[in-house]
Amino acid sequence: MSSSSIPNADKSGSLKLIIATTIGSIFEIFDFIAFVFLSPILAELFFPKELASKAIWFTYLTIAISYLLRPIGGIILGHLGDKYGRKSVFSLSILLMSVPSLLIGIMPTYASIGYAATGVLILMRILQGFSVGGEVPGSITYIAEKFKHSNYFFACAWLTFGANFAVSVGSQSIRLLAEYTSHDFMLSIGWRIPFIFGSLLTVIGFYIRKSISESEAYQQIQQQKRHSKVPFFELLKNYRYPVVSGILLAIIVSLTTSIFHVFLPNLFVTYFHFELSQTAGISSAGAMTMALASLLFAYLTRFFNPIKILQASLIILAIIFAGISSGLINLNTIDRLYLWVIIISFCLAGINGLFFALLADLFPTQVRYSGIAVCYNIAYIFGAGITPLWTSSILELTHSYHYISLICLIIAVISLINSHNIKKLTNYSK
Repeated sequence: MSSSSIPNADKSGSLKLIIATTIGSIFEIFDFIAFVFLSPILAELFFPKELASKAIWFTYLTIAISYLLRPIGGIILGHLGDKYGRKSVFSLSILLMSVPSLLIGIMPTYASIGYAATGVLILMRILQGFSVGGEVPGSITYIAEKFKHSNYFFACAWLTFGANFAVSVGSQSIRLLAEYTSHDFMLSIGWRIPFIFGSLLTVIGFYIRKSISESEAYQQIQQQKRHSKVPFFELLKNYRYPVVSGILLAIIVSLTTSIFHVFLPNLFVTYFHFELSQTAGISSAGAMTMALASLLFAYLTRFFNPIKILQASLIILAIIFAGISSGLINLNTIDRLYLWVIIISFCLAGINGLFFALLADLFPTQVRYSGIAVCYNIAYIFGAGITPLWTSSILELTHSYHYISLICLIIAVISLINSHNIKKLTNYSK
C-alpha cells in the first residue's frame, strides 16, 4: 500500500473513524484490566469463603473461559462482516461488549444470591469474550480498508494506542481507588465503578459509529458480487498458510503485553509481596510507553521497511528475554522492574505498532474480517487467555520468573522465523 495522501478523503470523517475504533479498543482493554486488577476482590466477593485459597485461581479461570469464546465470536461476527458489511457488525459488537460490563457493575454478589452470582459473573465474561472476538478484528478491517491509500500503518496504530492507553489509565485508576479508599469501600462500591464507567464509554463509540460509511473496498466486492458464501470455510480452504503466519505474528504481542503489563506485576504482589500501588504504576508506565512508541514506529514505516522494523524489534526482545532467563537481568526490585518493563515496552512497540496493519495485508477483502478474527483471537487465547493460569502456576511452584521469560524468548525466536513468512505473504519484500 502506498504512503501518499488520502485522495478525496474527508479529514473530519477520517478523524471520526479513528475515534470510533479507538474507543472500542480502549473499552475492551479497560474492562479486561479492571477485571484482572480487581481479581483479588472479585474472588472474595463471588466465591465462597471455603474456596478462599483457590478463589483467585478460579477468577483467572473465568478470564481464560472468556478468551476461549473469542474465536467463536470472531468466526460468527467475522462471517457477518464479510458477508453483509462491516458497518452494521462494527456497531453491533460494541453494544454486545457494553451490556455484560454494565451488568457486572450492578449485579449482587455471592453474599446475596450465592452461586447464582458466580454463574452470572462467568456468563457475562463469556458474552464479553464472544463480542470482543469480533470487535477488534472489525476495527482493524475497517481502518485498513478506509486508509488503504494513506499511511494506514499509522492509522491502524491508533488501535494499539487506544489499547495501551486503556492499560495505563485502567491500572492507574485501580491504583488510585486502592490507595485513596478503604478496603471496605472497594468491597462495597469501589469495584463496581470501573465496569459501569467502561460500559457508559461505549455509548459514545456507538453514537459515532452510526454515522460512518461502509468501507470502499467492501462496496467494490458488493458491486462485483464477489462475496464468499461462507468466508470461514474459504479461509480454511485457501488461506491456511496466512492464518498460521498471522497467529504467530499476533501471539508475541498478546503474550508479552499480557505478561509484562498485566499479569507479572500483579502476580508480584502475591508471590514477591510488592505493593499493588507500585505494580499498577509499572503497568501504567509500560503501557503508556508502548502506546506512544507504537505511533512512532508506525510513522517510521513511511521511511523504513516495516518488516525490517519488525525483525529488529524481535531480535532485541530475544536478547532481553535471554538476559532475564539467564539471570543477567534482575527484576527483583521495583526500580529494576520499572526500568525493564519500560525498555521491553519500547522494543515491543516495534511489533505492536505494525502487526494490525500486517494482519490486514495477509487477506483479501472478501475474507479479511474472518481472517483477522481467527488469527487475533486464537493468538490471544494462548498469549493472554491462559497466561494467568500458567504464570501463576510457575511462580507458585518455582518462585522464579526466569521460566516465564524463557517462554517469552522461545516465542520471540519463533516469531522472528515467522517474519520471513510475513515478508513473503505481503508486499514488503524489499
